[in-house]
This record gives sequence, structure tokens and C-alpha cells, in this order.
Amino acid sequence: MTDKKEKSRMLRMLNSICSGVLISSLVYMLVVGFEFYAMTVMLAAIVGAGAPVVASEDSILEMLTGLFEAIIEGVMAVVSGIVSVISGLFN
Repeated sequence: MTDKKEKSRMLRMLNSICSGVLISSLVYMLVVGFEFYAMTVMLAAIVGAGAPVVASEDSILEMLTGLFEAIIEGVMAVVSGIVSVISGLFN
């Protein structure tokens, strides 16, 4: 296995934005129902998070792993931002 290199700030920010859009469109679809607009936004978020991963990886397995890693890192960044805002309210 090769050593993982640190991702750039712009790539991490792109992953966070795409994951936030993915989460919000999923919640919208659960509340309102499946609509064309929500499905299109969700697809755009997945493609936005996956495009840099697909362009930089070698094999199919690494691409899939990288895509899930990018989405999970973005979700973690969104959740940590929400938690830090909430904790800032109580300090």
C-alpha cells in the first residue's frame, strides 16, 4: 500500500460542501418526497465529491474507497462545524 498524502484545503472544502448538499437533499427527500429537483441536487453532490477522487486514483477499488472516504470526511466536517457552533453558544 502506498502512503496517503494529505488532501488540500480546497479538496476538503469541496467534500464538505458536497456532503452538506447530499445530507440536506436527503432530508428534503425524506420530508417532501422524491422530486426531480432533489434527485438532481443529490446526483450533483455525489458527482462533485467523486470527480476529484476518480481523477486521482488508480484502480476501481481505490476509486470506490476514495469516494466513500470523501463523503464520510465531508459529513464529519459538517457535523463538527455544527457541534462547534452549538458548543460556542453555551460558552
